[in-house]
Amino acid sequence: MYMGSRMSETPANKLSDASPSSVYRVIGQSRAVAQIKVALDAYFNERGTSAEDSALPHVLMVGPPGTGKSMLASLIAKEMAVGFHEELAQNVISPRHLQGLLMMAEPGDCVFIDEIHELPPTVQTTLYRCLEERRLFLGGERRSLTLPPFTFIGATTDEWALSKPLLDRMKITLRLQHYTPEELAKLVTQRTTAIGWSITDEAIAGISQRGRNTPRLALRLLEACRRHQLAGNAPTITADHLTKMCAVEGIDDLGLDVTERQYLEILYEAQGQPVRLNMISTRLSLPRRTIEKIVEAELVRLGLVTKTDEGRMLTAAGAAHLGQTQTTKENP
Repeated sequence: MYMGSRMSETPANKLSDASPSSVYRVIGQSRAVAQIKVALDAYFNERGTSAEDSALPHVLMVGPPGTGKSMLASLIAKEMAVGFHEELAQNVISPRHLQGLLMMAEPGDCVFIDEIHELPPTVQTTLYRCLEERRLFLGGERRSLTLPPFTFIGATTDEWALSKPLLDRMKITLRLQHYTPEELAKLVTQRTTAIGWSITDEAIAGISQRGRNTPRLALRLLEACRRHQLAGNAPTITADHLTKMCAVEGIDDLGLDVTERQYLEILYEAQGQPVRLNMISTRLSLPRRTIEKIVEAELVRLGLVTKTDEGRMLTAAGAAHLGQTQTTKENP
């Protein structure tokens, strides 16, 4: 059994409070972390006696949802001991909004925009000009404001949606990957240690197995297990709490939910024939876009479903998993 213990004198109250305080304590994303360490070392070795003279090169983070882009962005600012200004791209709807955000930056600060691919084309144009010239153009070309040195960090799941000029201004590109089950297990162990939760090795392994290679999802499952532990007034999160949580929330051994299994069952019933997206949408009573972006994207990534010009089909792995799930239901 693994018994969590406090890692600092100030106890964390929730999992978000237990995030690593340094890039040197990040689990997973070894290539991206190595790039950040090199950039930070170069920054500190090159800058003058005043931090106002320099900033880290602009950074673009590319990767799947839930793999730590926002966390790494905040850690870069912490390592540099500078201000951190964060905004969602959906809230930056005009050049004026962008100008207001950039004007908040003090010398050396980090400005972070998440989901940067959601920026309108006019805002992307304004942004790359600011990054290139370090100037804000107010009311046309006649009035401009010189910006202090700052580090811009953008995060995206859809790199293709960014304009080429904007991409060219990003000097460091960090490509984040999905985690292995072993990395997820280390992550769950790290967070439970930091927050002081007691958890068994079996529960950690089960959460990692169902985490679908995504830290955000693994931590969500951990929190759900914690609720079942507290509901039962138990001292430790165990595999039994995980089993109860999965039964209540309809999660199987791969971490698939009820809707995702229904999707697989529709394909299974087709007996090897491709099924059109319209048919799946009708059967699930869900919009096509929800199925494409939310449901089947994960199933394709996990190797359970394949897409062809004729429609969607189960892979051998998908059929095997569905068969195992149905057998488990019949023989609990």
